[in-house]
Amino acid sequence: MVGPFQDAAFDLPKSTCDKPIYTDPPIKTKFGYHVIMREHEEEERRNKRRKLTSFEDGDVADDEDKKKKSAVVIPLVQEHDWRVAKLLALEKEGKLTEEDRARLAILTGDQAFDSSNGAGNSSTEAIVVKEEEEKAPDDADYKAVAIEDFGLAILRGCGWKDGEGIGRRPQVVPLRILPRRPNGLGLGATPKQPDQKNGAKKQDEEIEEEIKKDSRIRVTTGRYKGLYGKVESRDDDNNCLFVKLAVGGEHVKVSLFAVQQVSKKEYDRDSKCINKSDYDREKEKIEKRNNEAIRDNRKDDNRRDRGERSKDKYREKDDSNGRTTEKEELWVRADLLVRFIDEDYKKGRYFKEKMRVVDVASRRDISLEDSQGKIHYGISQSALETVLPRLEKSRVIIVRGKYKGHSATMEEKDKRRCRVVARLHRSNEIITVDFDDVCQHQPKDDDDDDY
Repeated sequence: MVGPFQDAAFDLPKSTCDKPIYTDPPIKTKFGYHVIMREHEEEERRNKRRKLTSFEDGDVADDEDKKKKSAVVIPLVQEHDWRVAKLLALEKEGKLTEEDRARLAILTGDQAFDSSNGAGNSSTEAIVVKEEEEKAPDDADYKAVAIEDFGLAILRGCGWKDGEGIGRRPQVVPLRILPRRPNGLGLGATPKQPDQKNGAKKQDEEIEEEIKKDSRIRVTTGRYKGLYGKVESRDDDNNCLFVKLAVGGEHVKVSLFAVQQVSKKEYDRDSKCINKSDYDREKEKIEKRNNEAIRDNRKDDNRRDRGERSKDKYREKDDSNGRTTEKEELWVRADLLVRFIDEDYKKGRYFKEKMRVVDVASRRDISLEDSQGKIHYGISQSALETVLPRLEKSRVIIVRGKYKGHSATMEEKDKRRCRVVARLHRSNEIITVDFDDVCQHQPKDDDDDDY
């Protein structure tokens, strides 16, 4: 008669899912139930078809083993009070006094502690202390647990579980996992954050985030600053790149933090340019100079509103020599009559209105008084221009040039050449100055119809 196992050996197809699994009866221990698998079950699990990803200690790494290893738990070590252990030892020797017995009851939390049950408790506590001392490891194996898993393992030992909240109001809060610092970045150094504009530009031009072989880069700092090249290889241990320069074809070694990825369009356009940085610098200077010239022309147009624009050919040489210093020079002073030329102030309500200067704190903090007696504070000098008296023999102040600050009397006004002939009050000297270098003097107590 043929046994059932012999029929199964010849008739059933080879399939791992139909094989019965036999286990030994569970063994009850102090810590719970343990089920021990038979040897053929362990062999079946090892021979099961698995995906080969890596080797660990000469064997194929098992995904189930990785899952088991991933949830590491470090049990909480409960420390025992040395005072309780000392009192228990005294009681065991029979040297425990009534005062020590009361102290032991307070420390152990047992309010009804007496000599009858004290002996049993002392022996139990002593056994527990001895077992804990035997369980303590001799030497710590720090390689058994990864550094990033150590904190989670301690929390699991305290009762925390993945995906569950703790506290009175349990709430699942996602862990904030900080990005790993790049290799070779010193303490205190902050990794360079990508610029938002550059990030948008990279998306438009399809620039890869990771620098790898054949990536197009531009050196930003160091000996090869401003040069373009392609990455031949990279050294992650030292955070270096081996780059072939576009100009000359030289193979150089540069730091990973000293390069910037560029698009194919920029690489094809600027990679062969030797002095790209100098070219950009000069281009920026020219654009800045042109913008300043346009701004100055607009100011001059606003300043000359009485048909004097076509008569500046006699003043071009003088203005070209002193224009730079005039921009930074403070010419406004108290008791001058000036014209307000800022169209944006108060929606243009005081545009081209004459005002008297009350106080001058700085070039950007000037106080003015309008014709109705209202004071305007915080006015900038760029919003003002000089005013010439309509009548001759009027009082003026020299605001620029050699005689700056001198009071004078306007003797003659040459509109064709935009010049004023004035007589200084101190020396009675006759001088000739430009329209912009003189301004009408208007003290507060002076009644003038032109105001």
